[in-house]
Amino acid sequence: MDLDYHFGTVYVLSRWADFGSFNARTIAASSQLVDDNFDTTPFSDAEEKKNIARGIQVRYSCQNVWGNISGKGNEDIWIPFHFLPGLQGETEAEKLVCKKHSVMAKRLKYRLYDTKLDNSNYVFRLGVGMHVLADTWAHQEFAGINNAVNQVKDLLFSTQGSMVEKMLDEMLDSTFLSKVLDLVMPLGHAAAVHCPDMPYLWWKSGERFTGGRKNWDEFLDASEELYAILQHVSGVPETGLTMEQRDKLSECFKGFQSENIDRRYGFWIDRIRENYFGFKDFDDGDRNVEYSIGLILNDMNWRKQFYDEVNDHFFWVKQQLEGSGIDRLGKKYKGY
Repeated sequence: MDLDYHFGTVYVLSRWADFGSFNARTIAASSQLVDDNFDTTPFSDAEEKKNIARGIQVRYSCQNVWGNISGKGNEDIWIPFHFLPGLQGETEAEKLVCKKHSVMAKRLKYRLYDTKLDNSNYVFRLGVGMHVLADTWAHQEFAGINNAVNQVKDLLFSTQGSMVEKMLDEMLDSTFLSKVLDLVMPLGHAAAVHCPDMPYLWWKSGERFTGGRKNWDEFLDASEELYAILQHVSGVPETGLTMEQRDKLSECFKGFQSENIDRRYGFWIDRIRENYFGFKDFDDGDRNVEYSIGLILNDMNWRKQFYDEVNDHFFWVKQQLEGSGIDRLGKKYKGY
């Protein structure tokens, strides 16, 4: 999932669940920041030293292309934050495959259910946790490791209802780095390119989703789950999404058809600002809503709270995996 979902959809769900525009924006920004929280100065420790001096323990929750190629820290990032293991199967690699409604996904859901509004970190816990949970729909059947379980063959996709065969090379970014990454590192859903994250896409491959996967249905299912969590935490009656709300979300998922993430995000922002989603207490916060990394990272207190939750989530996943006999997180760079 991308900025359009992790910020746009999460903002809408939070507002529907009776969070005010300010808190909804902070929850949604925390959700998206999981994707934007990567090392921007990999060849310098200056920023890290500044954070340590401020009492902030930075943990990155995403990688840029150079980080993926080096492999440094990949598993500590992709496993806990983007490909939550399903803990199903016989081999360790199979157990690390991400699955919706899995044992781990359910544990995370109930962990988020226990979030209390009197916890000063609650918006950050919800944002980080819901990002990971939502990705179990988008990234299902892939794993956050460099392993053959992620290989994809006979990739087909369509936006109009009839499957159109495409050679994988046609879908890949034409840059040298993208091709090298796919050839030498079957990491996550790299072999499926961006198919799992585009809400309007219908796609399938030879080994998985052989009957075709309609992303808009998966994203709607994920939204129902997140909305239940948000309603529970906010203390409003847990009604679930109404048919009107489901229709509005589905229309956006299917209708905002662009490979450009920022363009899809812009469609969501436009709809929010014109109150297309019918917020009963629509206010200036909604009229001027936008995502900004600086909303959290430029405030030293919020920066610390965000990283506290990122670290807390990491160690929670680590503990869950170790309880299942999987000891892969928190290791030194192994070179794969």
